[in-house]
Amino acid sequence: MTISELLKTCREKFQKVDVKYAHPSLYILCIDDVFKTLDEDMRRKVFLEKTDIDPEELVNLEAAAAVSLELCTASERVSLFAFLDDEEAAQHWLPLLDETIRDNLTSAQPEAIPAIHFYGFKGGQARSTVLVMLAKSLAADGYRVLVVDVDIEAPSLDLLFDVSVSDVSTTLMGLCGWSNDFSPVQAFGSAHSTGAIDIVPCRPRSDNYDMDFAAFGIRVALDISTISNGLKRLKAYVAQLENEKQYDIVLFDHRTGIAPSVLPAIREWRGPTVIAARPDGLSTQAIGAFASLFAQNPDNPGAFISFSLDAEDSRVAIFQRAARQIQELLGELSRAIARGAEAGHEEDELPPDALQKYWVSWFADRALFSALSPPLERLGSENLNSLRQLREVLGFAGPPHPLELEPTNTTRLSSPSGAIDPGWFIETAEISRLFLPTSTVSYIVGRKGTGKTRLYKEMINRQLAEPLFASADFVGGGVKSQSSEYSLLLASCKGDFKAFWWSLLAIALSTPDASKGTEFDSAVSAWGNLTPNQRNEQGTAHFVVKLAGQGTRKRFFLIDGIETAVPSAQLRVFIEEMLLFMLTIQSDSKLSSNIFIRLFLRTDLLRNATQNIEQQTSHRKLELRWDSDSIFNFVLARIELLDWFEENFANACNTIRSIQADISSGKVLRTVYEPLLLSIFPQKLRRNNLQTITFFETYFSDAGGDNQERASFYPRLFENFLNQITIVAKSRSDKGGVALDADGKVSHSVVLEAHAAASAAFITEVTQELYALLNLDNDDSLNRRLVDSLIAAFEGQPTPFEVELIVDRLQHLVNGLDASKLRDALQRMREVGIFEGRPGYPGQWRAGRLYKSALRMKYVR
Repeated sequence: MTISELLKTCREKFQKVDVKYAHPSLYILCIDDVFKTLDEDMRRKVFLEKTDIDPEELVNLEAAAAVSLELCTASERVSLFAFLDDEEAAQHWLPLLDETIRDNLTSAQPEAIPAIHFYGFKGGQARSTVLVMLAKSLAADGYRVLVVDVDIEAPSLDLLFDVSVSDVSTTLMGLCGWSNDFSPVQAFGSAHSTGAIDIVPCRPRSDNYDMDFAAFGIRVALDISTISNGLKRLKAYVAQLENEKQYDIVLFDHRTGIAPSVLPAIREWRGPTVIAARPDGLSTQAIGAFASLFAQNPDNPGAFISFSLDAEDSRVAIFQRAARQIQELLGELSRAIARGAEAGHEEDELPPDALQKYWVSWFADRALFSALSPPLERLGSENLNSLRQLREVLGFAGPPHPLELEPTNTTRLSSPSGAIDPGWFIETAEISRLFLPTSTVSYIVGRKGTGKTRLYKEMINRQLAEPLFASADFVGGGVKSQSSEYSLLLASCKGDFKAFWWSLLAIALSTPDASKGTEFDSAVSAWGNLTPNQRNEQGTAHFVVKLAGQGTRKRFFLIDGIETAVPSAQLRVFIEEMLLFMLTIQSDSKLSSNIFIRLFLRTDLLRNATQNIEQQTSHRKLELRWDSDSIFNFVLARIELLDWFEENFANACNTIRSIQADISSGKVLRTVYEPLLLSIFPQKLRRNNLQTITFFETYFSDAGGDNQERASFYPRLFENFLNQITIVAKSRSDKGGVALDADGKVSHSVVLEAHAAASAAFITEVTQELYALLNLDNDDSLNRRLVDSLIAAFEGQPTPFEVELIVDRLQHLVNGLDASKLRDALQRMREVGIFEGRPGYPGQWRAGRLYKSALRMKYVR
């Protein structure tokens, strides 16, 4: 029998079970009215009868594990065992390895000076190195950092900081009884910055203290209050410092394994724990220890950092080869984060794939081969990014003090995008090259909502090209998808898609400017009045060559809106004929010298259209992708556009306008946009216990599986989200509610409500394209109804899932679904990113992080 088995049995058989620790015994108190009036022997007999536990096994367990089994009533629990109700139990590993105990740990008041703890179950995982480099990163941004070495068996921070300590009054030993005085040692300071690093070494380096250090280790093992009392002294010292000398953060370096010094220190000075862990068998076996550490600070449990000795390794490769182990470890962090969520939402665990940013990779770095702790700027870009990532998820990404925006009087400027879209167009360096006359890019691809149509409109606004084919809601020339002109032209070609494209180009060439909608519509109508023989003659490549040769300039045309042009069953052929049409133009010298056509298409439709597409698009394709920097430039631009933000955050909007040129070119960096965003939005969303910036980077992007570096954001989703914030906020104000929190920032509940509304709108837009993408029935109207029913049926379904099981569930929920067509539909939905394979779990899929909330699927552990 194990202690865990004993606890499980007791909880099943008795009214209440308390577990407490008082060194050196673990007390298991079975509290039940059945013990009333019974003496100790009878209570023991009743216990054994109810549990069916072998008496000898129980005796052996009590002796071997120092377990004290107490059988009592509720009143006796209060009168006889009140001594167990102090905080000591939370400072020992033994009781905290029980999940019930961890779940009942309560959040403490925030520390006056926040802390971060560094821990590893085993050594050699770069724990101390990362701590030192993080301290330097924070100091470089103006933080005053205090570093404390609590690794009582193998201290090293003084060596890593190249600090020689001989005075015990500067050490942890001194704080814990070896000195009446105390002051830390300066490890870094600058006359040009407020940033500084002070260190509290564990011990003096003099061998004169060797025996004292050994005695210190014994004392800590026997009396955990030794560490607690020492840190209380440190807190008192810090509290009396003058403001200009006050620390902004304290970093603790801990011993590996289940050393007795770890939990008392973390309990005394609460803060997140950064756990150095590799995705191997040993780390996953230590999950109980990790959970115990995360439970200490529910509001901000911590993160993982994983060290790889392979200089050629990458985060992508790590996730590919160890996906299952990483998800298991992140699953434990997810449970810890859920404990700290807003009351009523503790059960809403985040799926591990939503916490990928909490798995921080650290790589072998040449700079670390030549120095124990090199200057920050000598680190490789991967590790510098890792430090930024770690700071972000822990809530220390920005400067040490909140951004104070000075009032300005910047006037709103007119948009360079004209009347089609009043927001600033974000022209990144990659897009700027696309605007050059010498650009050979003919295929602009991207996933749903990445801004293809917005770029299409911008090129027309700048008169860089003319619309040939456009989405249904486009305002301007060309033929619009699903319009009457489109239907007329397609009908006149008798459904021949090849003839349709050549006819459309012939019509465009017959007009001086396809951007003029009325002229183009008239030209389409005139085409419809031609005789069949005339249409057959003019709807050919030969006729287009003739027309093109009559022109006085090279014509540039754009194609967009293909996704909804024809029913799903015909879409593949429609796109393939269009691609052959474009290939013919590119391959013919007469045509290519007079005509240039640029296509905007969803990535999956281009990939699945034909076998040789890679050869056709080689050196001619641009994939639209919004990374963190570009998307947050976009967000700033859209915030400035909305009156509600102007009314409530005038200083922030003025600051945004003052850097319009940088925003429009996508050049504003994280050090600028993050403080600006956090002057508007809360630092953390209490409901799901995530940092707001982490929430944005997770729930508005698609990482394409576990490849965080390839995460792509969706401007349309962000734009809708910001619009929804204004709608929700105004609605609350109209009803006498509050849209801003006590700090004057957007309430976290408004943020989450707006995200839910934006996600619902996003899936509605996606559904419009699924009408053409999914072929659930040959009848178009019935196919649409089945697609609607299918999307609605995903609500409440589990993710991750096995495909065949979800097929069975959906067939029961939606009448008329053919199993084979449903499987094909799910595969197509996977191709567009709605679903993805679950790394490490063959045969399982999961909802893409962008779509889980939109489909209202439920994460199931």
